[in-house]
Amino acid sequence: MKIRRLWANILIVLIYAASQLSSLIPLLIYQNDGLTSNELYAKTIPFLVGGFIIAAILVYFVNRSIINETALERSPKERWRYTIIWMVAGLFLALFAQMIMNMINVYIFNQPVESQNTTNILDIARKFPVFIVLISVVGPILEEFVFRKVIFGELYELIKLPRAAAFIVAGAISGLIFSAAHNDVDHTLIYMGMAFVFAGLYVATRRIIVPIVAHMTMNTFVVLMQLVFSDQIEQAAQKAKLSTQFIWLSVKHWL
Repeated sequence: MKIRRLWANILIVLIYAASQLSSLIPLLIYQNDGLTSNELYAKTIPFLVGGFIIAAILVYFVNRSIINETALERSPKERWRYTIIWMVAGLFLALFAQMIMNMINVYIFNQPVESQNTTNILDIARKFPVFIVLISVVGPILEEFVFRKVIFGELYELIKLPRAAAFIVAGAISGLIFSAAHNDVDHTLIYMGMAFVFAGLYVATRRIIVPIVAHMTMNTFVVLMQLVFSDQIEQAAQKAKLSTQFIWLSVKHWL
């Protein structure tokens, strides 16, 4: 079935919202079972991960059904050999943007280095490893479809300014929404920096798969560094200069 872009975008946003609410299902199922709060919390994780997986699949097929794509989507796609290069470069661009924005956030705006949002997410991943699937795979897929293809893409299409100006305005607005969705006001600048990188990858290649892969690899890198190699890197950072320690702190606290 083919549908128009407006209805597809509305449906994608609704599916994303529903995935966020999937953790409420066990509250309804087990509310009369006398479970402790910790036991009930443990029940919510599989539902949340499963909800995100189902949502990612649905969003993919809804996106494939659009009959009137934006001008950006209709533009000639970057050739695949260069697309792969952009995917790899996207990881380093995202990490670099995080580091720079974090330095500005800390030294100019006096905000904390650590992100409470990221700390909470990684704490969940330590207790429930299946949650890593959400962090590293399905979460980035949904976020890139919603925040880059739908929100940024529509704004970029609608804003009648030179393309560079339209990119800045659309990137700023979608970046603010992206940051708000992560509920981490103190680190809005960092999320906006990442949003501009992912939007730039999308515009440069005209392929949404590129920011998706860059986002996935960035999150996977952070998870690995924090959950698998954290102790070793902390020891190395303590022996290194302060700048190296700051880079490590900047990298390990952002998803």
